[in-house]
Amino acid sequence: MKIVRIFAEKLFSFHFDGETENELERVLNLWNDTNYLFKFAKKNIPNIDLSKYIQDRIDDVEQINNIIDEISNNDQTNLSTFFEPLKTTDFGLKLLTLQKGKTRQQKRSNHLRIYAIKIDENCYVITGGAIKLSQKMHDHPTTLIEYEKLVKCREFLRENGVIDDESFFELIIELNEQ
Repeated sequence: MKIVRIFAEKLFSFHFDGETENELERVLNLWNDTNYLFKFAKKNIPNIDLSKYIQDRIDDVEQINNIIDEISNNDQTNLSTFFEPLKTTDFGLKLLTLQKGKTRQQKRSNHLRIYAIKIDENCYVITGGAIKLSQKMHDHPTTLIEYEKLVKCREFLRENGVIDDESFFELIIELNEQ
């Protein structure tokens, strides 16, 4: 397992052993794949306008890319404008809280979620992402898998002594030397 930098000292992503892409690249590429979206919708969402559903997801990915680009190019913009605690009970917590990233739209709801762990005030590491189809992550197989990855990654960070951004950066250096 590696942790790769997406930009600056702000956003990172897990890159799991045996995978060709880090988790951010993987989910964004998957969500841009119209064949994948078609199969996913057919399997999970009965009686839906497939072409509209697919176009909406592609629009959602574009918005996520735009937000990440804006944050990466603007030192004044904080990642907390995109990520929020997974659970409302985690709002006051700082260290290694589980987070979800989503765009805020007024016309329709966005079903794409990027999951991350908050390392420090403006430092996050992405663990994966999913198309949200249920209110709770435990209620659908794809989001349950992502929840389990969140917990596994947080445990990995804890086991490797991550207690703040400084220990996180030390771990990245150590992982890259292996």
